[in-house]
Amino acid sequence: MINTDEYREQLRAECCYRSPDKIDKGFWFGLLGQTDFFYRCALFGIVARGAKLGRSGKWDRNSWLNLSLGMARCVEGCGGRFDISGCESLLELNGSPVVIVANHMSLLETFALPSVILPFLDLTFVVKESLTTMPLFRDVMKGTKPISVGRKNPRDDLKRLMELGPVAIAAGKSIVIFPQSTRSTVFNPSTFNTLGVKLAKRAGVPVVPLALKTDMHGMGGWIRDFGPVDRSKTVYFKFGPAISVEGSGRDAHAACIRFISESLQEWGGAVEADA
Repeated sequence: MINTDEYREQLRAECCYRSPDKIDKGFWFGLLGQTDFFYRCALFGIVARGAKLGRSGKWDRNSWLNLSLGMARCVEGCGGRFDISGCESLLELNGSPVVIVANHMSLLETFALPSVILPFLDLTFVVKESLTTMPLFRDVMKGTKPISVGRKNPRDDLKRLMELGPVAIAAGKSIVIFPQSTRSTVFNPSTFNTLGVKLAKRAGVPVVPLALKTDMHGMGGWIRDFGPVDRSKTVYFKFGPAISVEGSGRDAHAACIRFISESLQEWGGAVEADA
């Protein structure tokens, strides 16, 4: 992976990134990168560095970008590859905040996405409330300043999001939300809720669909976040055009689902038929 400044400039100039055929992995990644254990250790190191930044109060946009690029380097160093496209949708916003709605597949997107979005937009995430109390992760949350929801009472979650989301957007932050009940390698449109579109309408900003495929980083049995690593699978991120939310938002929501479904099918991903 190229250095931070070169990567930022390339992403803004070309609006895409694909891992090169030959990657300088460095000594340790070259020696141990093909082991899942080393991948997990590298991931833990990124969390630990993020937690230290959060505790110290030194977290800022550039440090977050560097930290997220560390995750991207980890993926490439361990034999994975990226295919990132559609960033012209972010460039055309000229820094204006939006709501980004995406399918949710693994822990990987939470760590790697900031390296794609931050060169264009400041951002925060909507996250599970439990992450704000979990050791190490709670310190990372201090830096990212997310909007946390409990996921137990949909009405309470909607109220909280409608209160805090527009405040964050008014402060210039785009919001990334995963409108699914849980992470899944199969995209089910019926479980993809309308929270993102409702937030965009309330805040008066467009919604940008994001299709992603991150099943290189599998889900585990005992520890859900740390499953097997399948290096044969490319990590995909693809942004769609910004969509204005009109009326009830039904058309915008359907457009987001259509974009994500078609992108996943293009990559060989699984999409359930919408009943």
